This record gives sequence, structure tokens and C-alpha cells, in this order.
Amino acid sequence: MSQKKILFLLKSEKTPSSRIRFIELISYLAKRDVHVEVAYIPKSFFARRKLFKKCKKFDLTIFQKRLFSYLEFCELRRNAKQLAFDFDDAVFLKNAAPSQNNEDYISKTRERRFRRICNNVDFLIVANSYLAEKCKTVSPDTPVEIISSSVDIVRISQKVDYTLSSPPVLGWIGSQVTHRYLEHIAPALCELRKKHNFVLNVISDKELNLRGLSLNNIQWSKESEVCELRKFDIGIMPLSEDPFSRGKASYKLLQYMAAGVPSVASAVGMNIDVAGDNKYALLANTDEDFISAITTLLNSCELRQSIGEKARARIKNKFSKEVIGANFADLLVKWLIPTT
Repeated sequence: MSQKKILFLLKSEKTPSSRIRFIELISYLAKRDVHVEVAYIPKSFFARRKLFKKCKKFDLTIFQKRLFSYLEFCELRRNAKQLAFDFDDAVFLKNAAPSQNNEDYISKTRERRFRRICNNVDFLIVANSYLAEKCKTVSPDTPVEIISSSVDIVRISQKVDYTLSSPPVLGWIGSQVTHRYLEHIAPALCELRKKHNFVLNVISDKELNLRGLSLNNIQWSKESEVCELRKFDIGIMPLSEDPFSRGKASYKLLQYMAAGVPSVASAVGMNIDVAGDNKYALLANTDEDFISAITTLLNSCELRQSIGEKARARIKNKFSKEVIGANFADLLVKWLIPTT
């Protein structure tokens, strides 16, 4: 039997989900004797059409997050032997978080393109149950597979000292696109700082300024990421309660937990499952809950260590690259070589 071939059409080299959900998992397909090629979707319409013709040479094409126009999607569908769509955000909505007006998230164009894609691909790959339910609503007959984003626990080593730094370090990691979530919770953090001295370490691709808080802006790099994560005494993942945020893949929280960092996260979407009823991270429904949860962790070294160690084990057993990579390879091989 000839070697099976997969083409990944990814959003861009700079898109974190391209690296996390595909690039880092290619080795698991190689172990299954599957040949993989990666192409980044070009900006030029004519370059995209040329790329789509390449799909004829592959047994399976998977494209990520891009909601193509009618003509472009038809071209892609026509050339692909089997076609799958992967996404880890609520791509069918405008990113209007943290607006509390649901109408701010509605995009008829996004919804129309999303429905067209869901109804005309062979299967869908999503990061969590919220996104899976959306797929089933718009296209009940299209198979949906949940593949969570994963963390490399070999690269991200576990925190070993749970004694508080002086001053204590709260930590957040993310791109400038998600700075809005820190800005959203900044007033609550300012209130917390009136009672507890702390510094907020922000690992990002762009500096952030929040009045009333002591910030350390740290330029993100793959080389320094792990060292900086382990400096956190407490990791935070605030989200607003809105339709777009419910689709988030909880990657920040997964990173904190992989490093054994005790964390506080908003009780929104996938965070609820990952935190496991406050066993692996503390959940907060309101700003007041967030302050209370952080205070609880600041006051107990024993609790910080207990949650941090349980969090690390949780990632190893369910969200590690080894576990997710094997599941990802199994899924794609199933579609490449269907059982009879």
C-alpha cells in the first residue's frame, strides 16, 4: 500500500494554533508512516487558487480557521479528495469580547461561510465541546472530532518551589489580541493590590500598561517561555462571559498547569472542564470571586503546592502532547484508512 499523504493549509507561521495544533504533532503522523506537507495560506487570490490545485496530490487536506468565500471554498472542495476544517476559536462570530451585547458578536457573513464549510467538508476538528455543539447545530450530518490543544510537558518542566516570591508574582501569558481580558479584570486586580502587594508578570508579543498595577512586561520567546512561566506564583486566565470567549481553548491555563503553577481562571467555556471543579485550578464567576481565589492561594503555601502538583498530573494524563498527538494521529489515520 502506498504511503498516505496529508496537506495542512495553515493560517500563518505566526499563528500560535498553527504551531500548537499541527506543527508540533507532525512527528506522531510520521510514526504512522503518513507523509505530511505544510503550506501557509497566501494573501493573493491567485496564489491561493494555485495552492488549492495542489490538493489533488493528497489523500486528505485539512485547512485551519479560514472562512473562505464561496468561490474559493468551491475551488478547494473540488480539488481535495477528502477535506477537513479545524478551528479552536468561535470563528463564526466577531471577536467583540468583552462586550455584553450579544448583537455585537453577530456576523451574517461569518455565519454563512461557516455553515457552508461545515455542510461540505468530510469532517470537522474542534478544540472543545462548545465548538462541537455549534457544529452539530449547523450541520448535524457532518462528523465532529474534538482534539484539544496540547502542551509539551517534556519542554515545560514542573515548578518545584511554592514559597511566595517577594513580592508575590501573578502571571499571565498571551498575545496582544487577548490583552483585553487583562484590561477587563484590571480594576479588580487594583482592588486586590490595596490589600496584598504583588507584581504582575505579562509575557506577550507587545507591552501592556495598566494604571494602578506594578507590571513586568516580558517579551515572549519560545526559548525563555518555560523559565518565565515557572517564576509565576499564581497564573491567571481571566475571560469575559460572552459567546466568543466560550469558544476559547484554555491554552493559557493548560500552560500554567503544565508548569505546576496554581492558577485562577474565569468559569467560562473549556476552563470549567480543565479546572475540574476547582481540583486542578480555582474558578471564578465574578471579579469578587477572582480576588477571593487569588487571596486564598496567596495565604496558603500548602494549597498552592497541592493544586500545582495535581494540575501537572492532569496535563500529563489528558492534555500532554504525547496523549493528544497519539489521538490526533489515530483520528487522521482512521480517515485515511477507513475500516470496513
